Amino acid sequence: MKFLIPILITILGCNSYTSYMVPDSKISTSKPNKKIALIGFMNYEFQMSNDRQGRSYRSSASIDYDNSMKHLFPTGKEVSTFNSNNINNQIGRENCLDLVYEYLNIVKDSGERELKKFIEYNLTPDTSKSSCSVKSNNVDYYILGVPGKPFNSRTNYDESFFGYLKSALSVLTFFLVPSKQAEPVNAYFYVYDSKLNLIERFVYNKKVIITTSWWFNLNENEIEFNDINQSIIKSQENITKEFYFDFNTKY
Repeated sequence: MKFLIPILITILGCNSYTSYMVPDSKISTSKPNKKIALIGFMNYEFQMSNDRQGRSYRSSASIDYDNSMKHLFPTGKEVSTFNSNNINNQIGRENCLDLVYEYLNIVKDSGERELKKFIEYNLTPDTSKSSCSVKSNNVDYYILGVPGKPFNSRTNYDESFFGYLKSALSVLTFFLVPSKQAEPVNAYFYVYDSKLNLIERFVYNKKVIITTSWWFNLNENEIEFNDINQSIIKSQENITKEFYFDFNTKY
C-alpha cells in the first residue's frame, strides 16, 4: 500500500498544495532600532547524484540569487551596506571561519558569492592555514538565513492508525475521498553578535499539505497552489515573517 499510493496519485490524482501560514499572533509590526546585517535569506536546491551502488546523495546545491527574502525582515539591511574600507579587527579569524563553513556546508560553493559581499577568505585543506576577515563594521547583529528546499521525503499527513485507514480508503475509492500528505519545509536562522559570536539558532520545521483527489477543485489563492515549488517558497516566506516576529520579541 505504501508504494501503491504514489503510483495511483501520478495516474489519477489532482494535487493541491497548501502553504504554511504565519499564525495571527506572530505577525509583527514593530521596528526596533537595531543595526542588523542580513546574509543569505535565499532559497536553494540540492543537486542529486548517484554513487556506484546507485544510491542518491546530495552532491551540490544552488542558490536562487534572483529571489531574496531579505525584504521580509524589514529592520535588517543587506550585509554589504555595512562594509567599510578597513578590516574589522574586532572579529577574529575563528568566528569568521565558523560562519563561512556553516553556510558553505549547506549551500556548497553557490554561497561564495553571498559571503564575499562582506568577507575575504581563502580556505585550505589544513584549516589552520585558512584565512578569513570581515569587512563590515557598525553592526549590532548579523543574521544568516537559510531557507532551503527540503530533502526529506513526503509523509502521510495523519500518521495515526486512522490516518492510514483514510489513505487506504482514498486509494480504494480512486481518490473520490481526498488523500492528504505532508511535504517538510525547513528553515534555519543563525543570530550572531557584533563580533560574530553565535548567540542563537532558530529552527523551523513546517510542512506543505498536499491534497489529492481527481475531483478536487483548485482554488488558487495566497495559501493554495497547483505547483509544489510555489507552495514551498510561499511557506518559506511565511516562516521568514514568523522569524522576524520571534527575533523582535526576544532581541
